[in-house]
Amino acid sequence: MAKIAATESATVTPKVATSSYLEWGGIFGGGVIACAISVVLLQFGSSAGLALGSPTLPNGGASWNVLVAGLWVVIVATASSAAGGYVAGRMRTRWEDSNQSESEFRDGIHGIAVWALATLGAAFFLAMIGGHGAAAVVNRPDAQLNDSMVRLSAHITAIFSFATAAGSALGAAAAWFAAITGGEHRDEGIAFHHVVPVFLRKR
Repeated sequence: MAKIAATESATVTPKVATSSYLEWGGIFGGGVIACAISVVLLQFGSSAGLALGSPTLPNGGASWNVLVAGLWVVIVATASSAAGGYVAGRMRTRWEDSNQSESEFRDGIHGIAVWALATLGAAFFLAMIGGHGAAAVVNRPDAQLNDSMVRLSAHITAIFSFATAAGSALGAAAAWFAAITGGEHRDEGIAFHHVVPVFLRKR
């Protein structure tokens, strides 16, 4: 009997989840951070001159300024998604019934959720901007809408559509891996001070 009692007392019951595996507080926090970083970096790009140069070449085609602006959109999407994903992964509570592989998957899903939330927010904002822009074009005189402007608009739209799609795909991957990294730092107890670059740390 004593042996049976000892065996029963040694049995460990896995912790059962009492709430959703998705922790929306960390997801919304990461999404807000991702959107804020996007706004700041886009403003920085505009102030640095990405939106000030001539968008056309002498032959009427899109200039390198448009290509650089598209590349900046990709960089902004990747960086902001990575930052938001890291926050969500690090803020998530690890359940005791999950192994290392399952924990990494759940951290990654939180990063993807941050990316999805930020993407929907950006899509809503761009839809509003596009609606106002379309209304402005409709109200312009027909004489101002020549063939060169139509071709230029098509080129710029194609470049930014590709940049947006590429940035979205890279942002999803960055959010996934950043969330997993944040979860690893959470489990290992790595202080955020060691994550910040040396030149940004307090002396």
